[in-house]
Amino acid sequence: MVERVLGPGKAWELETVEIGGHRHEVFKGEPRNLAALYRRALAHADREMIVAGDVRITYGEGFARAAALAAQLRDRFGVGRGTRVAVVTANRPEWILALIAVTALGGQAALVNSRGVAEEMLRAIDQAGCTLAILDAERDAVIAAERPDPAWPRIVVGAPSHPLRPGRDADFDALSAPVDGLAFTAEDMPPEAGAIILFTSGTTGFPKGALLSHGALTHSVTVATLIGTVQDMRYEEENGETLPPQQRAMATPAVILGPMFHLAGIMPTLRALSLGTTIHIMGKWNADIAFDMIENVGMTRLSFVPAMLFDMFRSPRATGELLANVRYMVNGAAPLNLQLVEEIKQRMPHCQLANGYGQTEATAWTCGISGNVYLEHPASCGWPAPTVRLQLRREDGTEAAIGEPGELWVSSPMLMNEYVGDPQATAEALQDGWLDSGDIATVNELGIYTIVDRKKNMVISGGENIYCAEVERVLMAMPGVREAIAYGMPDARLGERLAARVVLDAGASLGDEAVKAFCRQHLALYKVPREVDLTHLPLPRTASGKVDRGKFLKAVRGETQGRNAGEQA
Repeated sequence: MVERVLGPGKAWELETVEIGGHRHEVFKGEPRNLAALYRRALAHADREMIVAGDVRITYGEGFARAAALAAQLRDRFGVGRGTRVAVVTANRPEWILALIAVTALGGQAALVNSRGVAEEMLRAIDQAGCTLAILDAERDAVIAAERPDPAWPRIVVGAPSHPLRPGRDADFDALSAPVDGLAFTAEDMPPEAGAIILFTSGTTGFPKGALLSHGALTHSVTVATLIGTVQDMRYEEENGETLPPQQRAMATPAVILGPMFHLAGIMPTLRALSLGTTIHIMGKWNADIAFDMIENVGMTRLSFVPAMLFDMFRSPRATGELLANVRYMVNGAAPLNLQLVEEIKQRMPHCQLANGYGQTEATAWTCGISGNVYLEHPASCGWPAPTVRLQLRREDGTEAAIGEPGELWVSSPMLMNEYVGDPQATAEALQDGWLDSGDIATVNELGIYTIVDRKKNMVISGGENIYCAEVERVLMAMPGVREAIAYGMPDARLGERLAARVVLDAGASLGDEAVKAFCRQHLALYKVPREVDLTHLPLPRTASGKVDRGKFLKAVRGETQGRNAGEQA
């Protein structure tokens, strides 16, 4: 179906360009930097740009504020091409204005995990080499308790609890107050120039900063728009119904339910800006938020993680009449429980279900699948997205056969530039124009890919990525702990819940609540193990002396199955 809109003379044409010394297909005539995307947004001055609670901002007002902020960032703080600015706020309109202003100047916005503790946020700011930080008052207070006099200036959103330093720090509202006659302008950066830094983790246990370029971000926006159009076509074909204009992909608003420092928040925001649709910033997730959006805003497309849908189905508001208003549901954060797929089919028979697979290093898009074919292959992540090439490689580098598991490698115009300040990790991840995804997958005779395992040790709980090495590093820093292993266990609501086995030193006596409390001091709350198993018995090891994770997990899952069988008996 993609072929109907992709190709010469069609809605989306392709051309071949060189990116990083490698040839890639990109969309002819579509934005290749954020300046071009912002210029599209400027054409919609009278439309609503952002809705957050009682706050409503039009495109004209939003870009007037972004213009004022950019001028101050440039003139007062020296922000220009390549300057790195940390953005550390909760989901709020100012986050969007800061992102626009920084990138419009050619600067790089380091989008820090605002749910972290001070240690995590400061590590990210330092690692990215930020010379300025834009923080909301809550995050500013948390960081100030750890580092009351940071080397970088602070721009604070809201009333700061920690005083602004004269001549160094500033108030966000004052800097972003519109200036008469000041028009918004943006630097036309080369497509390969870095635009944002997102933090993702690996085997070191510390988050790494993935630098994403202007070209990668804007290309991903175009892929999303194209795929949305294809989903419209598939829906109409499979349901025999013509969609009204306001329910088509090009017109639907962006509803931000998760953290904006994730691609799941950034990409819908940029896509909305490119189309001139409204960005609805919601509060902390609960099922009522989704039902309010369905009833009051007319939300017909829902991007979700399985835990969200689990909550919605168990709400008394989940009537057949209300659920019927949702035409599309797109999952992209964690594999769907197959029992949940069956529940969707029964309770929402006319809703088109879609699945996507991607990662930060590939700027969101790698695979996608939707409609009846997804229901026929519910464990799959689909076909490669337009302009994306995939390979499945064996350990020796040869190509895996149909149905044979292999490591998934990705080539596309959306690959990250680098891991900031980590050339070794960059060289391991990016090789000859290909990204090592770290995931194990299979492909069938139809060309449909399925992720079967994660080579990188990661738990996805409620749509949040939790890297076990990071949790283990904290656990093993606790006095009385000899070694530890973190792992995921199946969970009907969250997909996986984080668990840990902690081996204590001889004579040490710790309780599980003390271990969790220690973790809360050093990790964001969602990274704290929900279950802690304390023991004095050593963990299994390989011949080389490393912890044998495979053997351990097999034993743990066998124990769990045994307990479950005993309970059922």
